[in-house]
Parts: sequence; structure tokens; C-alpha cells
Amino acid sequence: MTSSPSHALLQSDDEWDVRNRVLSETLTGLIRTESGNDARQALDIGCQNGWTTDRYAQLTGLEWVGIDPALEEQKKSPNGIDLYPGFSNKLDFPDDSFDVAMLANVYEHIFPEDRVASFQEMRRVLRPGGVVVGQIPNPYFPIESHSRLPFMGWLPMRAQKAYWKLSPVSWEHDFFVVTPKHLRRDAAAGGLHLSMVRKFNYPPEVIPERVRGVYRALRRPMQRFPWAWQFVLRPE
Repeated sequence: MTSSPSHALLQSDDEWDVRNRVLSETLTGLIRTESGNDARQALDIGCQNGWTTDRYAQLTGLEWVGIDPALEEQKKSPNGIDLYPGFSNKLDFPDDSFDVAMLANVYEHIFPEDRVASFQEMRRVLRPGGVVVGQIPNPYFPIESHSRLPFMGWLPMRAQKAYWKLSPVSWEHDFFVVTPKHLRRDAAAGGLHLSMVRKFNYPPEVIPERVRGVYRALRRPMQRFPWAWQFVLRPE
């Protein structure tokens, strides 16, 4: 039995591990260069099972906690970091609790009506001089990153949900089309300004081997039209 063409776009475990390693290393590099030398506490918003939270802790030496709406109760990450149920628009932490907040591939999953409140909450729990570091995928990239389908992000929402039925992934459609323009607008309304944004592309080793040649052929245009953007937000 042969797999469908869309299944060729699914990453292997090794390719997924490389993806997570590169993501962790590049975002924690931003933390090292953009946060203060006295930074101590950090919050991972959208931590999932805490695997990347553990990597952030190993790479930064900061004290991390994580929240994720998919968690039903408090749990520990594989390395023992506290993870809590929670939503970005209602952070259950006191004012001025953190020096860093991580928002890696999460902004596009926040409902539009909750985005400003989410940034207001991040602003509230950040200490003076704190930063929000994160990443958003380019929804107009030829292969949309959530669905692994060509040109998914170019379609209106109703068409996206119909097209999603062809996706080889196991999860449901749960993202919105956002770009740095939306991020700048929503963050500013929440009291944060976009102080840095950069284009970001994963290395070829992240791409499924069967389509890696296509990725290499696109590397020059990807310098202008990237896979994702990484960013830093600071309090106004």
C-alpha cells in the first residue's frame, strides 16, 4: 500500500526532534541577547507536554513554569517543571512575576477576540525590562505548516476547514491566518511593542526526506518569503 502525496509531508520522529531542537536553540538565543542579565523567572505559554519547556530551561538556566489550555490538571514536565492548565488571556500569576514569556507558535491559535486581552495579561505579569519572545509561522508559505497542505493559508476560513479533510495530520483545524502586521497591532493594543522581528527558516534536516530536494530548490526565494518569523515584544 503506497502513501498519499500529502503523507510525504509528514516529518519522521528524527526530523521532528531536529525541528524542536532548532526552535529551542534559536528562541533561547533571543532570550540571551534580548533579556536582562538579571533575568530569573520565565513563563512558557502553550507549553503542551513540557518537552520544549525543559529545553528552554537547559539552554537558559532560568526558572520556568508552563501553561496550556489542553492540560486538565497541574503536572510536571519530563524534567520536573511545573505545568498548569491555563489560557493566555487569563494568566493566573501575580503582577510582575516573570522576566521572560515565551509565545512559540501560539499566537496564531488564539481566538481573535482574546488576543488583546492575552497581550494585556503578558504585559501585567512581566517585570520592568521583561520581554516576550516567540515565533509565528508564515500562513502564506507554499506548504502550510499546520495542515501540511499546499496554499491552505491563502483560503478563506470556510474553505480551509473543507480542505483540511485532505490533511494527513491527526489534529483538527485550530489556527488563524496572522502575520507580523497582526502581531504588531494586537500587541500594541495590549501594551507591548514589537521591538524586533526576523525571518526564520528551518534547516533541510527538518524537512521530510522525500521532499527535501524541493525545499533546497526554494532556499533562495525563502530568504525573502520565509517559513516563519521570530519576534521580541517589550512593554510600552
